[in-house]
Amino acid sequence: MFKYFPPSGSPITTKEILYWLACNAFFVDKRRDINNQLRDRFNVDHTYLFTTGRGAMTVLLKSLKKLRNKAEINEVIIPAYTCYSVASSIQNAGLKVRLCDVDPNTLSYNLTKLQNMPFANVLCIISANLYGIPNQLQEIEEIASENGVYMIDDAAQSFNAKYLEREVGTFGSVGLYSFDKGKNITSIEGGGIITNNSELAEIIDSYYSKTPDNSIRDNLMTAIKVIIYYLFLNPLLYWIPASLPFLNLGKTRYEEIIEIKKYSRLVAPIALMQIKRSNQIAEKRIANGRWYKNNIVVNKTISKINESDHGMPVYLRYPIKITQKEKREAILTHAKRYGITKSYPKSLNLLIEIDKFLVNPGEFEGAEEISRQLITLPTHAFINNNDRENIKNIIEEMTA
Repeated sequence: MFKYFPPSGSPITTKEILYWLACNAFFVDKRRDINNQLRDRFNVDHTYLFTTGRGAMTVLLKSLKKLRNKAEINEVIIPAYTCYSVASSIQNAGLKVRLCDVDPNTLSYNLTKLQNMPFANVLCIISANLYGIPNQLQEIEEIASENGVYMIDDAAQSFNAKYLEREVGTFGSVGLYSFDKGKNITSIEGGGIITNNSELAEIIDSYYSKTPDNSIRDNLMTAIKVIIYYLFLNPLLYWIPASLPFLNLGKTRYEEIIEIKKYSRLVAPIALMQIKRSNQIAEKRIANGRWYKNNIVVNKTISKINESDHGMPVYLRYPIKITQKEKREAILTHAKRYGITKSYPKSLNLLIEIDKFLVNPGEFEGAEEISRQLITLPTHAFINNNDRENIKNIIEEMTA
């Protein structure tokens, strides 16, 4: 039977759909329960829910800027290879980007270069933890502390991952999570902030109180997305949305304007159910990621990402590097239906949209290497043993 795999995603179960329908039929609001779950799980005092992770990041950056309260402290250090929405959030917060190169072998910051950054005007450092693989978070936390700047632990792709037995998202001053469509857990949309910093929380409170709710139209569109996601994420049906070019599935775009709204009551029941079974969701991803790690054979064309001995990845996707351009393009073209994709097509220094607020343009060799070579393999719950074997064989055959 023909299968077309999504690159990522967390399947919504029938039980979750029924719970979602029941809660909305009786106007039950589960947002408080989500906040309680996050506070208990991460041992924090303050949590905030927004419609998107990028909206949450924008509010968070504005709040840190107000907390520091020095006009000249207006730069944010981010990896030169990371999600475009991080740079967009910095722009929307009225701040500037300072890029730091990454180690192409780990996807984490090049720590030597991070240590040597000019920190005079830096507000904060943001981690990345791409594909559910933790950065060297304690080391980044120490660099931030030594230089008197905040650290945002961006766990948008790493719910359930750990570093030194600590949950990713709990390092530094404040953490951020995402419940978007392709994340570790999903409610189609959503982003959360967690912190124990009471001064910061007061400022976030002031922004949150002025943040609008979703409109009726927003909620209607989101409800339609929930149903479509539930039905068509299945590999037996995913070919239908994948064949519609106007949906732009898998396309990475830079959004100059970020709309900030409170998290919708409508989708909260799904997020709550997925948070409660997040360990179960993670187990499948971890099993698939470890299988790729242990079974894909490195050759002159294939190289793997080095993971820290201190980390426990959750593998939102499993990244590998294909060093020969022609073979990488062949895999991306001919193995697309197996959920094999590239990720962010450019390093941030090559993204013209950020030129006007980038303080250190130039070459970033590690980030550029990753953007040229990286592909990602699916790890979600729809991938079974035979699928993994097929994906492995295709990659090895096409790189032989």
